[in-house]
Amino acid sequence: MTVRPDDNSIRLIDQCGVEEVDVLVGYLEGHADLPVDISAATAIHTSLWQALMVFRRNIIGAPMSSLMADRVLSALQASFAPDTQDGERQN
Repeated sequence: MTVRPDDNSIRLIDQCGVEEVDVLVGYLEGHADLPVDISAATAIHTSLWQALMVFRRNIIGAPMSSLMADRVLSALQASFAPDTQDGERQN
């Protein structure tokens, strides 16, 4: 299994395929206080990225190697930027 919780985070490990999305969603629902650690992932299917976007969970680490992951992670972090006082999102 490439998605598993530990004491401090939900970890994505090695190649995380589409078949892991239900497992990830279950952990995200059951462990609302844990961040997601992607530092040991070598590949992350887009379905898992979509689940991370929906749950807006804090992501720690960076995947071992992936241009797509770099771009998606940057977009996720930008979308989580705090709102300003007048309701507009900071860029």
